Amino acid sequence: MRFSSVLASSLICVSAISADFETSKDNVVVLDKVTVSSKIEKNILNEPTKVEVAGKETILESPDLAKSLLKVSGFSMTRKGGGGSEILYRSQGAGRLPIFIDNSLLQGGCGGRMDTAITYISPENYRSVRIIKGPQDVRFGALISGAVLFDRDILRLSQTTFSGNLNALYGSFDRRETSVNLLGGNELGSLQATGGIYKSGDYKDGDGKDVHSRYSKKTGALIATFTPLDDTALSFSADFGSGKAAYADRAMDGVKFDRTSFGIGLEQGFGEHQLNMQAFYHEIDHVMDNFSLRPNINSATSYMYNNPKREIKGIRAEGVLNFGDITGYIGASYSTDEHSSRVSGGTSSADKAINLALSKPYTKNAIIDYTSGFMQGEYMQDDYGVFSGVRIDHVSVDKYTSGNLSMTRDQNPVSAFIRYERYLDALTLYAGLGHAQRVADFWEFSKVGGMDLNKEKNSQIDLGSVLKDDISELSFNLFASKIDDYIMLDYRNTSSVKAFNTDVMMLGGELDAEVLLQNLFKIGGGASYTYGKNLKNTNGLRDGDPLPQISPLAFRFLVGLEQKSWFANAQFYANAAQHRYKEGYGNAIGKDLGYSNDFWTVGLYGGYKYKNYQFLVAAENLNNTLYSYHNSKNGAAISTLDIPATTRVYEPGRSFWVKFKAHF
Repeated sequence: MRFSSVLASSLICVSAISADFETSKDNVVVLDKVTVSSKIEKNILNEPTKVEVAGKETILESPDLAKSLLKVSGFSMTRKGGGGSEILYRSQGAGRLPIFIDNSLLQGGCGGRMDTAITYISPENYRSVRIIKGPQDVRFGALISGAVLFDRDILRLSQTTFSGNLNALYGSFDRRETSVNLLGGNELGSLQATGGIYKSGDYKDGDGKDVHSRYSKKTGALIATFTPLDDTALSFSADFGSGKAAYADRAMDGVKFDRTSFGIGLEQGFGEHQLNMQAFYHEIDHVMDNFSLRPNINSATSYMYNNPKREIKGIRAEGVLNFGDITGYIGASYSTDEHSSRVSGGTSSADKAINLALSKPYTKNAIIDYTSGFMQGEYMQDDYGVFSGVRIDHVSVDKYTSGNLSMTRDQNPVSAFIRYERYLDALTLYAGLGHAQRVADFWEFSKVGGMDLNKEKNSQIDLGSVLKDDISELSFNLFASKIDDYIMLDYRNTSSVKAFNTDVMMLGGELDAEVLLQNLFKIGGGASYTYGKNLKNTNGLRDGDPLPQISPLAFRFLVGLEQKSWFANAQFYANAAQHRYKEGYGNAIGKDLGYSNDFWTVGLYGGYKYKNYQFLVAAENLNNTLYSYHNSKNGAAISTLDIPATTRVYEPGRSFWVKFKAHF
């Protein structure tokens, strides 16, 4: 059996309109399950390392993306409170795991990463999520650990269609979610509207103590398509979002998370070939303060207000050339990324802090220009495939101090890969070699010494296999990498965080298995592990020291029953203790805080489908474990709320939710 396409890439794909109610090849209803199948893909080939999320909570509908992605082996997360969670793949995130929406890079604005890219993404607005593992692709960017891509594609309808989805959820800690998705159109075009409201109160940890974490979020999108010819398709999109969230790891909360995005897409066919073009604009408007979502200590100089803003705009063009067994991708892109802010502090009231900040013009902090070109190819035969590509970027950084240009730097990172895949009856084997280079991102070059950093250079070997038959699937992935000039941050002096280069080694892998017995009993599981080591004596580090911010061994197990119209399962998730750490050192996301304990949790999930309706229920962390992830931030003391400091921000304790879904 041949599993064709881009290896080391996992595709998680559902239809934004109707996949929840479609049936699989075996006529089994897929109840809220994120999976890959030819039925619900659009112009995307099956991946040889296909991933299925073991849980029934669809990634494309969950506002907690970081938590949902833990169901994909290799992912871990960083908790900060009610928002701003970080996603990590093989313990790497931020600039090493870029996040793209419709082929454009999205970034947050906060200098302390209060708002990460996923803060502004409304998953239900996209038709698929794709995960690229390692530097095994060059079409989208320089990928050190990989990439996460949210895609819409341009929707084509074959007949007049009017449909929609309505979702409503209520859960513990006053968690409420409502979203709607409407579609109308025909073979000449379509109009789609989506919207959602998500909110929750402060959750309680496993000890029953409040965690400063309440949030609210509103999202909306309009997508229009024009498909006058079989070979021509246009799309126009507008995305809007607003929100606020309490943070348990710092002295301020996020009281404004506004995103405005516009996009234009073109797909033009020329016989067997195709031209794809996109233009995009993203504006991030973020506000943090220390008085809106928590009581202020009310001293004469205690009120603070900070308003960073980010604008990203650009264009991308790609030609897809098909010559029988050979497919080629040739493309180029340009984008500019401008960061600015306005701040007030030391005022005696909230009004004074707000008015003072808003009376100021934005002060420019940085402008980053990216110019890129790439070529990628695939040669496919019945029993094997060869894949390769090369990418060249030109990155220009202008750094501003007090609004004045202070430093400029130009760098030219190069990335390339080659991979061989072997297709047997029920087995796919692969081996790949990749090299990716990246420059320091905004959070790195803004630190002491940041503008003197060398390019980070990752050389990586990927090996793996996937074994699949009618009732089972087993996949195994291994990687080993040597990263020269790895960018690390020294947090030992918190008032002057230093950025520097070192050399490191990383290796690890993921194992996933799933089997369906008697078309009823389902058993599945997965495990992942990453090992990291410093290889250089520099800045207080010694050769052989542990690489900081490495997540421990993770394990998950699922057992349950699944039928055409209902399912019930139990899920077990565990992390080992992490004994390997380097306290005071870290990356753009955070620093090592020391040893972390092992933990395990159990959850129960069930669902029932009747005609066009679905009902889902869940009990999560049923054993009410007090736990935190190794890479989560430290819990700050909030005296006005009688919240003491904790080593790390704890995860929610025992919780329940019920969800109703309707398709019409």
